Amino acid sequence: MCGRYVSPDESAMERYWHIGARNSGRWVQRIYNVAPTMTVPIVLNNEDGSPEVVPARWGLIPGWWKKPSLPTLTFNACSEEAAEKPMWRHSYRTKRCLMPAQGWYEWNAQQQALSPSGRKVKQPYYIHAPDDSMLAFAALWSTWQGPDDRQVLSCALLTTEAAPTIHAIHNRMPVVLAPEQFDLWLSDNLSAEQVGEAVAQARIDLIAHPVSTEVNNTRNDYPELVQSLSAGPAH
Repeated sequence: MCGRYVSPDESAMERYWHIGARNSGRWVQRIYNVAPTMTVPIVLNNEDGSPEVVPARWGLIPGWWKKPSLPTLTFNACSEEAAEKPMWRHSYRTKRCLMPAQGWYEWNAQQQALSPSGRKVKQPYYIHAPDDSMLAFAALWSTWQGPDDRQVLSCALLTTEAAPTIHAIHNRMPVVLAPEQFDLWLSDNLSAEQVGEAVAQARIDLIAHPVSTEVNNTRNDYPELVQSLSAGPAH
């Protein structure tokens, strides 16, 4: 699973997706420790078919949700089940988006590290592209009307089997799409089979390095979180 990642700033998304300032989201700031339920940038097609950056709650709320409390643990959707499970299937078919990222964090249960307080914890790793370029997670979105009639836009990223280079850290990872897949993914007229094919062709060119356990605290948000420790490579 992926429960923390690094989101890019506005100018980086403008350059990468060739989005004008009007559609880029002037509210966006780079966050080095994004956690579920935070407001994050997503990319979807606007009414004229061009990409637009909009804010969404990381943790999907399906449009049919009626319970007084919001659903929990809906920030990740297993790609192998998303076409059938009620929580995801409508968005999987018709409401797909991209979640821009610089990289994400994962914890290796086979390695121990010390927290700032001296407690033994899992060793965190930062996973990213070899050239540290922008990544785009395959994601789903939904709109939900709350009890106060407020419209809430929310999202969840899709996960898949981890790439060989990072599988020793964790057996799951976000579905990372290649640039040539973006237009297809954002299209609203794909079959479930085509969506599945896009997932199967996702990127696996990823590397990782160990980072400080300070990332474990969601209140920590600074560039040093992604710096490599001297523990050596992840693989």
